[in-house]
Amino acid sequence: MSHSIDTGALLARSYPLPSGPRVRLRLARRSDIPAIRALLEQRGVEASELALSRLVRYDPWHRVSICATAPIGGTEAIVGVGAIELTAEGEPDTIVVDERLTDGLADLLGAALVQRARAHSRRVA
Repeated sequence: MSHSIDTGALLARSYPLPSGPRVRLRLARRSDIPAIRALLEQRGVEASELALSRLVRYDPWHRVSICATAPIGGTEAIVGVGAIELTAEGEPDTIVVDERLTDGLADLLGAALVQRARAHSRRVA
């Protein structure tokens, strides 16, 4: 599945998935650490406190981390997280999603991260 992502509108849009709830993409923040830890544990991914901190504390000129949220159980839950080095050409180095609820989210999150990196490259070139 291919998504066209408007990285300037990350905070202003929600995105439909082939199955599952609509998701919103936003920049990761420190207060997301407990929810990201729970997502990683649920997916069987071990992460140190340093790795979790790196996901939410980054230099926006070199790296970006994006969370995907969805309305689940009356709250806005983190259902995915991804990160990419903005200075490197290529693919995201981190993508973890709750595949039980969000078919297609990995593709959407990956496309958003790659688009964000390309937009960054154009700005600094």
